[in-house]
Amino acid sequence: MSLPPPPPPPQEEEIPELEIDVDELLDMESDDARAARVKELLVDCYKPTEAFISGLLDKIRGMQKLSTPQKK
Repeated sequence: MSLPPPPPPPQEEEIPELEIDVDELLDMESDDARAARVKELLVDCYKPTEAFISGLLDKIRGMQKLSTPQKK
Protein backbone atom coordinates (compact mmCIF):
# COMPACT_ATOMS: atom_id res chain seq x y z
CA MET A 1 0.00 0.00 0.00
CA SER A 2 1.45 3.36 -1.03
CA LEU A 3 0.72 6.77 0.42
CA PRO A 4 -0.69 9.54 -1.79
CA PRO A 5 1.82 12.20 -2.77
CA PRO A 6 2.00 15.23 -0.47
CA PRO A 7 0.09 18.31 -1.61
CA PRO A 8 2.15 20.89 -3.49
CA PRO A 9 3.48 23.79 -1.40
CA PRO A 10 1.23 26.87 -1.41
CA GLN A 11 2.09 29.29 -4.18
CA GLU A 12 2.83 32.88 -3.31
CA GLU A 13 0.32 35.24 -4.78
CA GLU A 14 1.57 36.84 -8.00
CA ILE A 15 1.57 40.59 -7.51
CA PRO A 16 1.54 42.47 -10.79
CA GLU A 17 3.77 45.50 -10.99
CA LEU A 18 2.13 48.87 -11.34
CA GLU A 19 3.74 52.27 -11.68
CA ILE A 20 1.90 55.36 -10.52
CA ASP A 21 3.45 58.62 -11.71
CA VAL A 22 3.26 60.85 -8.64
CA ASP A 23 4.45 63.88 -10.62
CA GLU A 24 1.49 63.41 -12.97
CA LEU A 25 -0.86 63.30 -9.98
CA LEU A 26 0.75 66.39 -8.42
CA ASP A 27 0.14 68.31 -11.66
CA MET A 28 -3.59 67.54 -11.64
CA GLU A 29 -6.03 70.23 -10.54
CA SER A 30 -8.12 68.34 -7.98
CA ASP A 31 -8.31 65.30 -5.73
CA ASP A 32 -11.25 64.10 -7.83
CA ALA A 33 -9.09 64.08 -10.96
CA ARG A 34 -6.28 62.31 -9.07
CA ALA A 35 -8.66 59.71 -7.63
CA ALA A 36 -10.15 59.06 -11.08
CA ARG A 37 -6.67 58.56 -12.57
CA VAL A 38 -5.57 56.15 -9.83
CA LYS A 39 -8.85 54.19 -10.14
CA GLU A 40 -8.16 53.95 -13.87
CA LEU A 41 -4.68 52.53 -13.16
CA LEU A 42 -6.09 50.06 -10.62
CA VAL A 43 -8.95 48.87 -12.85
CA ASP A 44 -7.55 45.32 -12.95
CA CYS A 45 -7.07 45.14 -9.17
CA TYR A 46 -9.57 42.74 -7.64
CA LYS A 47 -8.95 43.86 -4.07
CA PRO A 48 -10.61 46.93 -2.50
CA THR A 49 -8.75 50.08 -3.54
CA GLU A 50 -10.60 52.87 -1.72
CA ALA A 51 -8.33 52.89 1.38
CA PHE A 52 -5.20 52.82 -0.82
CA ILE A 53 -6.45 55.70 -2.97
CA SER A 54 -7.46 57.74 0.08
CA GLY A 55 -4.05 57.23 1.70
CA LEU A 56 -2.24 58.08 -1.52
CA LEU A 57 -4.21 61.32 -1.93
CA ASP A 58 -3.38 62.27 1.68
CA LYS A 59 0.32 61.76 0.96
CA ILE A 60 0.09 63.80 -2.25
CA ARG A 61 -1.57 66.67 -0.37
CA GLY A 62 1.35 66.54 2.08
CA MET A 63 3.83 66.62 -0.80
CA GLN A 64 2.10 69.66 -2.28
CA LYS A 65 2.47 71.51 1.01
CA LEU A 66 6.18 70.65 1.10
CA SER A 67 6.77 71.77 -2.48
CA THR A 68 4.84 75.06 -2.17
CA PRO A 69 7.22 77.83 -1.19
CA GLN A 70 6.21 79.38 2.12
CA LYS A 71 5.75 83.15 2.10
CA LYS A 72 7.50 85.00 4.91
